[in-house]
Amino acid sequence: MGECLMNTMLRPQTQIQQVILIDFINSLLAEGYISDATILTHEHMLCEYVQKYPDVLNPFMVNYQQHNSFVILLDQSLNEGLIIPVKKAIKQPWQMQDYVFHFKKDSQNIVLTSISPLKTFDVLQALGIFEKCDKQKLQQFAQDLAQSIEQFKLSQNCSISYQLCPEQCPSDLFLQFEQYAALRDRPYHPLAKLKDGFSDSEYQNFSPEFQQKIEVRWVAIKKDKLVYGKDILDRDTQQPAHIFLNGAQFDALQMELEHKNLDSSYMALPIHAWQFEHVLHKYFKDEIRAHTIMPLQFLSDDFYASSSLRSLVYQKHSPDHLKLPLAVKSLGSLRYLPIVKMINGQKNQQLLEQAKIHDAVLAQRLWLCNENQWWGYLPDQPDLLHPDNLTLFDERPMHLAAQRRQVPAELMDSPYQVIPMASLGQLTHNNLSVFDLIMKWQYADTTPERIREVFFNLCHDFFEVNLRLFRMGLMGEIHGQNICVVLKAGHFSGFLLRDHDSVRIHLPWMQQAGLSDPKYLSPHDFRITLYYDTVDELMTYLQTLGIQVNLSSILESIASYYDLSESELWTVLAQALKQALDHVPFSDQARTQLHDLLFEQEEWPYKKLIHPLLEQNNRIGSMPSSFGRTCNPLKRALQIQ
Repeated sequence: MGECLMNTMLRPQTQIQQVILIDFINSLLAEGYISDATILTHEHMLCEYVQKYPDVLNPFMVNYQQHNSFVILLDQSLNEGLIIPVKKAIKQPWQMQDYVFHFKKDSQNIVLTSISPLKTFDVLQALGIFEKCDKQKLQQFAQDLAQSIEQFKLSQNCSISYQLCPEQCPSDLFLQFEQYAALRDRPYHPLAKLKDGFSDSEYQNFSPEFQQKIEVRWVAIKKDKLVYGKDILDRDTQQPAHIFLNGAQFDALQMELEHKNLDSSYMALPIHAWQFEHVLHKYFKDEIRAHTIMPLQFLSDDFYASSSLRSLVYQKHSPDHLKLPLAVKSLGSLRYLPIVKMINGQKNQQLLEQAKIHDAVLAQRLWLCNENQWWGYLPDQPDLLHPDNLTLFDERPMHLAAQRRQVPAELMDSPYQVIPMASLGQLTHNNLSVFDLIMKWQYADTTPERIREVFFNLCHDFFEVNLRLFRMGLMGEIHGQNICVVLKAGHFSGFLLRDHDSVRIHLPWMQQAGLSDPKYLSPHDFRITLYYDTVDELMTYLQTLGIQVNLSSILESIASYYDLSESELWTVLAQALKQALDHVPFSDQARTQLHDLLFEQEEWPYKKLIHPLLEQNNRIGSMPSSFGRTCNPLKRALQIQ
């Protein structure tokens, strides 16, 4: 029997605030809200401020060494402000070190205290840091930050007890990894845990870390008002009820349909229990009155929330997942399920399947979830899937749809194991590490050399698969929730991609590889954001989502868990990318171009987190997004080496 790793994951309340505060300040540093001009060296700090306020700052400075620097933000009267210890970093020029200190002086006293994220935000506003931002957006951000902290606290009460054993059933482990990934959600985003729309009890009922069975309600909808995925070839047999219900449940559903005289012109569609209660009657009362849509009493509860919340794992040992719309705000947007995105997802899945045919390595090392079976409500002209049908782009129908996601069945059993990459990137205090489970699968003992070797192999394989797609003008959605590591007998075997609606493309390289323009569905007056005109623009997503978010969070968790140097691991990552770039059969011109872009340029793109929430208008249903510039982490890592 293999060794088991056990832990009960409870994070102290102060550490919850600390995680959010660090993410918040690091974002402000990266996005320029906190200017480099406000940063003083240790020596300047001593000369400028410690001599003025020795009683307060001498004890404070004892905790910081010569290499530390400090952000100093003071009001014009020099009576109030913030002191933030910072350190030079790899991924961005400066990162917060530990705490934010509030400096306040009155006629009698000078007080220096560590403060919370909310208090920090208030003081920053008073100091004019956000003077260019919309006041309503600032108020909303403050509310979201407060709620995110409270919901993060709720997550610590889940008492998830992990027993990760190498010989556990792969599907059981997969569900545990999904729950583990949800504990932090998206790395580095200070509002990652916010699920705006959930009450406290709903948050605990529907969030994956609480391991609760999720109730799914059902509604009957006129079949002629539905749009169907490309793999729905028989609308009578290929229905959600045939896929996601057992025999007894199916009979109970049919009994209610017959009792309500709902004949074969209706199809039963699943709907998230929260959506049923809060959205269905609000948005579809006219259809309910007209009997186009009929709410049912029947419910099923064989589902568990995945780390993406609206994607539900069906039973514990099934390859089927159920994706449902959920009108809860997460990461700045409501989680709709638009027909347009499912149609474009089909086109992208076809591109990925064709790429596997064109590349022998991808054929062996890239798995795809099948997402071509879906059902979506469209009240007007459901047979006209064309930009002329403006109903396709209305918000209301996006609230009523369902998608079947099929994990390749072979991956659900030994010798395979599927691990969402987000579960590898958790930064928790004195807790077990999913990466350490991989170490134990591969080695009887753990040494720094072997840790670096396994991390190198993970990075190399990740880069090789994604660069082979990139060579054909394709870039998947490769943050840690969407891409999973596939192990075979404990060793890296490849990657599983899911959620294909956000694959990005560069047409010239696609066409050189023999792939055709997918001709995405989008409004007449809007060029869909999946097309990228230059190689540099497409590479942005490997640099940001792939490296700065996904691999960086894994790197930091490994460094923290094993007490290793982050800069050394960045060097390992850079070397893995160099080797993968050499192995993938690019033309000499393309390889030179990519080497310069990845290793020689002084700056890289950076995906902003705060700016989109405070300073820009965003499209309904889309995560607020914009890009800035930061230092090139690979160049910095190799210079330090």
